[in-house]
Amino acid sequence: MKELFLHPVKAAVIGDVFVDPEDMADALENSSLRTSEIKKYFWGSHDRQEFTRRQQHIEREGPDAVPYVPELKQDIGSIEVLVTHFCPVPKELIQKASRLKAIFTCRGGLEHICVEEASKSKIPVVNVIRNAEPVADFALGLMLSVTRGISDSFCALKAGRWKKTFYNSDHFKTLDQHVVGLLGAGNVGSALAGKLRALDVQVVMYDPYMDLKEFSKQFPDIKIAESIDEVLEVSDIVSLHMRLTRENQAFFGRDYFRKMKKTAYFINTARGGLADQKALAEALKNGEILGAALDVFETEPIEKEDPLLQCKNVLVTPHLAGTTVDAIPRSPYLLMKEIDHMVESGTYGRVVNRRELGY
Repeated sequence: MKELFLHPVKAAVIGDVFVDPEDMADALENSSLRTSEIKKYFWGSHDRQEFTRRQQHIEREGPDAVPYVPELKQDIGSIEVLVTHFCPVPKELIQKASRLKAIFTCRGGLEHICVEEASKSKIPVVNVIRNAEPVADFALGLMLSVTRGISDSFCALKAGRWKKTFYNSDHFKTLDQHVVGLLGAGNVGSALAGKLRALDVQVVMYDPYMDLKEFSKQFPDIKIAESIDEVLEVSDIVSLHMRLTRENQAFFGRDYFRKMKKTAYFINTARGGLADQKALAEALKNGEILGAALDVFETEPIEKEDPLLQCKNVLVTPHLAGTTVDAIPRSPYLLMKEIDHMVESGTYGRVVNRRELGY
């Protein structure tokens, strides 16, 4: 990585409807990285719903699912540093990038980048965590709202009804009387765990992809489960915080809902594709679980006729968890700040393929 900072490099930034390429270029120009030229590209259209459709397609199928900026086919051979938000960087593009020395992305997820090919080509891939705190906050808000009838009572009052009894009124209790099971111990899961412990909530966590020894040192009173079944057995609230991959598509289905407590709530602020939406609707209607709160769906926007919207015991929001006034627009600056820190400290914490590269 350090060799990138020895001489000016030719860079390319690829913005979109959410992250302006001008902001990406400005962040790059004000970083420690010296540039001889910055080429700017815009990926996709200015239609946010179209962006969401492309995003979901990439998250399900990977970087080859959606075309990248066509001009890159011709230009990539001269680019040394590539900065993207969500524009895909597939295997084919990396193989054409004979001078490419680094790929930077303004988000935490890597579904849009063929990291395997980047590693084969000895190209470090650097990401940034921009919205872990907003998502953790939102998940906590959903837990409070769904377990205490906050949204239901609001809707009743707006409709002119002074209603004080709801489907779960017999189970109203303070948050610290719940056991919260977190599936995923990444940035969002860890942030949420800290917030819950500050509220004296008992937490049990499971993550098969992470070594949780360091996590246990930070949170010694959080129980680390050996399996999902162990989490479901004890949890009053189950919250998903995993990345969506081809391997875990719709993994949380009928069998898992049936293993949850009948008085438990299901929360998903991660990705809609992680849960079998049809199975969830059936579990809610059949009383297999008490309620659910969702910010993400298999198809977005959710269809008006979706069975979930017919359930009285579900709280839904339109994929807002990571949305704050500064989280996404600031991401290029946060990314460059991370890169500056890595160079100054001599660490490679945000190089996601550092092990493959021998860092």
